[in-house]
Amino acid sequence: MVSQLVTERSAPPIHPRAWPIFALLVATAALTILDVSKVGVVLPAIQESTGGSETTIQLMLVGYTIAYAVLLLPAGRLGDILPRSTVFLVGASVFVLASALCALAPDAGWLVGGRIVQGAGAGILMPQVLGLIQRLFPPQARTKPLAILAGTTAVTSTFGPLLAGFVMEWVPGDDAWRVLFWINVALGAVILPFAIGILREPPSDRTRGFDLVGALLLVPAVILTIAPVSVISSTTPPHVWMLASVALGFASAGAFVSYERRLTGRGVQPLVDPALFRFRHLPAGVLISGFMHAAGTASTLMITLYLQQRAGQTPLETSLWMLPAALSMIVGSWVAGRFTAATSNRPVLIGTAVGVVGLTAISVTIGTVPVTVAPVVIAAVLLVSSFGTALVGPANQGRSLTAIPDYRSSVAGSLLQFSQRVGSAIGMGLALIVFYPLLTATTFAGRPTLGSMLAVGLTALFTLGALLTAVVDRERPQNRRRGGQRA
Repeated sequence: MVSQLVTERSAPPIHPRAWPIFALLVATAALTILDVSKVGVVLPAIQESTGGSETTIQLMLVGYTIAYAVLLLPAGRLGDILPRSTVFLVGASVFVLASALCALAPDAGWLVGGRIVQGAGAGILMPQVLGLIQRLFPPQARTKPLAILAGTTAVTSTFGPLLAGFVMEWVPGDDAWRVLFWINVALGAVILPFAIGILREPPSDRTRGFDLVGALLLVPAVILTIAPVSVISSTTPPHVWMLASVALGFASAGAFVSYERRLTGRGVQPLVDPALFRFRHLPAGVLISGFMHAAGTASTLMITLYLQQRAGQTPLETSLWMLPAALSMIVGSWVAGRFTAATSNRPVLIGTAVGVVGLTAISVTIGTVPVTVAPVVIAAVLLVSSFGTALVGPANQGRSLTAIPDYRSSVAGSLLQFSQRVGSAIGMGLALIVFYPLLTATTFAGRPTLGSMLAVGLTALFTLGALLTAVVDRERPQNRRRGGQRA
């Protein structure tokens, strides 16, 4: 009892303005995630309006995610060197200005460029979100805010299509999709002044030095590896240059890892300290985050495209079929915040298992059930599976970051987000590779939906990867005999 009182008294307090600042951080994070999910619904409209090819449309989606991923780790390191609030404001400003560029884009090429700049802004600001949460809340109080953040991210991903559906239904004209980007500008005009007024970071120890060479090795490693996957389609089959690009990307990644180890050996602070991966649960958490976002982003996109292109649903109807999943995620995130312990992975095991079963069921539904009935079945399955997967994010984030010291919080948080964005890019790219070439091919049941069925089945495999990782990372109680019993 005495030791418990000492622990409680010595525990650092929550920052007095933690919750208002946290609300700002969550709102900004939701805005960046919303920009991925809402655009998926309007892809057919954007392609028709701008005349872009399948490859261009894929780049518009994945280019955002790649730019996001490329800057996460360098920006995370900057957040550990410079004031995180300053880096956050720079990233948010870039994101809002790029949204205006997308809204005004005269053609598909400008839109792709605007999306890439948007992703860069998101990549700069997002590491600061987790870094600031780590600074505002002591370890014993982080479960609830992390659950809210993860839940908001998941719900935003699902509500994005609903917002897009309403916009496309109510706004007249072929350029209705531009309103989605103007929404970013309007919200940014509210968020930025609010951030300038209240965003203050508690004093903390900071490290010095920025690993420029490491950053220059990391950027091509990500771009050369993922970009070729993103442009393969039915009109752009794999070429030799794509394979060469992937090989160069892997070589650059190997050089990056080797260089970071050498810096650490010389006592110099690298961009990503390999010692971070010695903290328990962080390596598994990074893998789980990557697998789950590959599955979540790709499955949402594939189901959306199936409902519109194969089941004949309008953007609004598609969004309404996805609504039960969004509501289920809200409930699941609330439950996760109520009972998830910071070091427990039971919610991860449960959520990933439910996700595997749910996505497999949706894949089978797409391949066998008539399109007149399939939307009902998909909505019912998503209602259950979304609740399960909503449990994963909070538990995984809390478990991964619980032992990370404050001065490494931005980089550690950006590692999780890096895996999420890379996972999203790879998930979307691979799913689209399967989807487009087999768009009208028939399944074993005679349905012309083989591409959609296999693409969603692929996302089930991603979720299975997260489940297996969680199984390997589960706690193993130590066996101690006391009085003839195991403790």
